[in-house]
Amino acid sequence: MFIRMININDKRGLNLNSLYPTVLVLIMVGLILGIGLYVLAETRSGIAIDHAGLDESVLVNGTGGGWTNTSTLSDSTKTTYKLLTVIVTNGSNTITASNYSFTDAGVITWKTDLARTSMEVNVTSTYNYDATDAPETAMTTSITGLSGFANWIAIIVVVIAAAIVLGIVLSSFGREPGV
Repeated sequence: MFIRMININDKRGLNLNSLYPTVLVLIMVGLILGIGLYVLAETRSGIAIDHAGLDESVLVNGTGGGWTNTSTLSDSTKTTYKLLTVIVTNGSNTITASNYSFTDAGVITWKTDLARTSMEVNVTSTYNYDATDAPETAMTTSITGLSGFANWIAIIVVVIAAAIVLGIVLSSFGREPGV
């Protein structure tokens, strides 16, 4: 594959022949950036240290007659918190996972039957987050920086498209009749 370089001394600006290599380069940059971000995110979650969550006591039903169908774990406020596992017990009885679901953000949703039961349960969890001075913090910073650059790709595409249109318009006025 041959990509034609734009001659700096060419005062006509960008033309339609410039469009194909420009689009090809932008697609390659987007693909490499996307794949790179994915690899960094997977590497970050691979090196992140799993932490045992606090044994939290959670009241399943709410006050004032309203039923609470969600509970948020207190550790969920940590930077890039990701909940991995949850074990819910009531005394010595383990509550089956079919009675609740949880999100990565640390929100536990209680199923209707359990939420209408007035009980206090103990929640034990495993999660990871960006601990201070940990390798995963550096990875998260890299991911944030690269994703910030990705936001500029749309602006770069608009500027290049405008330059091509402007080049076509200006070159059409610069021709002598009959040429």
